[in-house]
Amino acid sequence: MRILLIKPPLNKNLLAPNHDEPLELEYVAAAAAGHDVEILDMRIEKNLWRKLDRFRPGLVGVTAFTCDVRTASSVLQEVRKFDARIKTVVGGHHATILPGDFARPFVDVIFQGMADESFRQFVGLLAGGKDIGETPNIALVGEKGLAFTERRPFSGDLDLLPLPARQLTSRYRKHYRDSVGNRTGLIVSSRGCPYRCTFCACWKIMDGKYITRSVEAVVDEFAALAAEVDLVCFADDNTLQDTRRAWRMVQLIRERGIKKRFMMYARTDLIVGHPDLMAALKEIGLEYLLVGIESFRDEDLKKLNKKVAAETNIEALRILRELGISVSPHLIVDPDFSRDDFRQLFKYIIQMELFRPVYTVLTPLPGTTLYEENFERLAIRDYDFFDFTHSVLPTRLSRRDFYRQYASLYSKSYSFRRYFRWKWRSCLDFWRKKKRFAPPAPDRIPLLLLTFLRIYALRLYLKVRHRYRIEPLV
Repeated sequence: MRILLIKPPLNKNLLAPNHDEPLELEYVAAAAAGHDVEILDMRIEKNLWRKLDRFRPGLVGVTAFTCDVRTASSVLQEVRKFDARIKTVVGGHHATILPGDFARPFVDVIFQGMADESFRQFVGLLAGGKDIGETPNIALVGEKGLAFTERRPFSGDLDLLPLPARQLTSRYRKHYRDSVGNRTGLIVSSRGCPYRCTFCACWKIMDGKYITRSVEAVVDEFAALAAEVDLVCFADDNTLQDTRRAWRMVQLIRERGIKKRFMMYARTDLIVGHPDLMAALKEIGLEYLLVGIESFRDEDLKKLNKKVAAETNIEALRILRELGISVSPHLIVDPDFSRDDFRQLFKYIIQMELFRPVYTVLTPLPGTTLYEENFERLAIRDYDFFDFTHSVLPTRLSRRDFYRQYASLYSKSYSFRRYFRWKWRSCLDFWRKKKRFAPPAPDRIPLLLLTFLRIYALRLYLKVRHRYRIEPLV
């Protein structure tokens, strides 16, 4: 059977589009081994009809996050127009949580949860002309609505999964880069998370489980991927949860002499509890950590059920600075922020010497506790705007003022003024010959890179300031 898997094009309202490889499709493609499978990344290659005409698939599958619902639906609608005989399926986070949003005439099947096992069974049944309703964890779309099949939990053994079929995206590889131009590659060493943050749904997708791959298998894939990319990105929700396993990974990478830069996510309480592990990771190639600071206030962290204290965040940042590990701190901008809240947040950035902050607007994604508690309050219900840079909740400030304050956070954080102030303070410290220097922040941005970012971000800055003009408020 010929199978075409599609990453939908970016929706036009995204302010911070993602340019990572479609790892989820590469895993699904690997599950369909024995069939003729191709991947079309429509973020890069736009001509869907030409691809359909040349490849003539019997099955087309699309993946979708919440902000992709409209574009994914449009893709499947075009497939149905091209040839009504093509079987169309959709999967991903949104399809799992709100399958009814894909109960459309141009969709045949909706996959729920991790589709590695169910897709393999589905394709086998479909190719053999058997009843696809025997496939677990899917919903069949019919005239009377959705017919759900047996709900069956994931087997829990990630080592049984074939490696992602990266050869199917090799022609796009040069396009998969981070914000500073590194060629990136994604790797998964675990799935799920044992924590229950109110703004996150990953633990619900995994039915509350946290499962891991064997360290040996992870290091084998890491070594193979390292030859193709500049930076290996661990795409786990919680890579270092099992510290004994993390130490084993460090040991194997050392023994095999693998030299490659990598990044991963880490919680601040783990950093504080295991600074020796952080030092070891730095030694074997850790480029930077993405750290969910979320807030500088304990009351906000408690509301988010983060299970970490503001003081722990401060200590973690201190440890990373002393170790020379760069950090990309993610901080949440609450729609209920006042002007003073914005000022306090930027004051925190200055005090903690955070040079590469990422500000995400608090967004109640479907499947999260936050969504369940705030559904009736939503100010925007168009999924195009559920991208963490728009406020889909009502704002305390006028929406015009809110976005101007939000844009200003980025403008001030990545400013020439801030850069030269730091250079001046560094010179003063040197001239005064202090007996003890504060360790420098390892993530300070070089002037050339800062200049590039300022030029690139100018158009984005102006767009953010004026988002309120096009928002489809309910």
